[in-house]
Amino acid sequence: MRRHLRLTYPANWFAAAAVSLSLHAAAATPAYAQTADEHQHMEANGSELVIKAFGAVEWGASQRQDTSNSFTVGQLALFVSALISERISVVAEMVMESAVNTRVVTDLERLLLTYRLDDHFQISAGRYHTAIGFYNATFHHGAYFDTVIGRPRVYLFEDEGGVLPVHDVGLSVRGAVPRSGSALHYVAEVGNGRGWDAVTAETEGGRDENDAKATSVGLSFNPERWGGVEIGGSYYRDTIPYRPVGSIAHQIGTVYVVYRKPSVELMAEWLHLSHRARDASAFGNNAGYLQVSKAWGIVRPYYRYDRLEIDPATPLIGQMGSYDGHIVGLRLDPVERLGLKVQYERSDQGAQRGVDALRAQLVFVF
Repeated sequence: MRRHLRLTYPANWFAAAAVSLSLHAAAATPAYAQTADEHQHMEANGSELVIKAFGAVEWGASQRQDTSNSFTVGQLALFVSALISERISVVAEMVMESAVNTRVVTDLERLLLTYRLDDHFQISAGRYHTAIGFYNATFHHGAYFDTVIGRPRVYLFEDEGGVLPVHDVGLSVRGAVPRSGSALHYVAEVGNGRGWDAVTAETEGGRDENDAKATSVGLSFNPERWGGVEIGGSYYRDTIPYRPVGSIAHQIGTVYVVYRKPSVELMAEWLHLSHRARDASAFGNNAGYLQVSKAWGIVRPYYRYDRLEIDPATPLIGQMGSYDGHIVGLRLDPVERLGLKVQYERSDQGAQRGVDALRAQLVFVF
């Protein structure tokens, strides 16, 4: 269960609220995600509140032990934005998930107040997706924009057993590097860092557990003449309280190469996660993925190789286990704002080897 900024409402309350709002449907190229900048600054007119809603219905079957085939309702993600003034904007991302007794559980995933001076400097305050690598800064909670069903294993959200600080609360600065012809972009963040408890869930409200702040920096190179190419990297560091050894120095280094056009997608990332305790014990774990897809009209076949190597002795994340998987699938976009994904997965997950699985996902915008 999620433990951050959680509110619970009856299902009929949400239905009434949804009817009372003016929903603006997103006109987006199928299976082609918004950029990080577009997610943080969705267009709004004056003080008008703009809402984009993304839903999903899923089915899955797996050979994993104690797992039965089942239909599920995916997340309902709402992207909300408004302009306060010419330079100041607000964006919020709320996710609603079904729970027991016909109730709806609501999570506030992002809430950002942004001041934009120009293309070279904009500063945001609030809750954001950390600028670790490419995937986390580009793909958020709207499943419609993901080509593949599910995020790469290393980028799973914290409450899904993820190993990264995917969310944070603090300040984020980004923009184009001056005199680079807008080909070089930077991002710098300072926040509370991820909180950890006995079950590796986030602390309530994302509050910091110590005085040390998490910091991250990133650079990306995407020259216009190379249309669609982006090369970049990021570095994240934090000090995490951990009672058995006092504290753990946590560092994450990431490099990536991406080529993305409306009809072609090639993404590759590699991450190194370092945990060093005060007793000088150190653990290094690696992760990454390679994803390729090509669209022919409404049909887009895709493939992802996904790998996460975790030393079981690593503090905080050791029990989450390693993963090595191949995913082959097909996405159909028969009409705008509606997509169907079907995929086959074969993976090694912890002690279980050669696990086969089938998944299907219907995604839509309204």
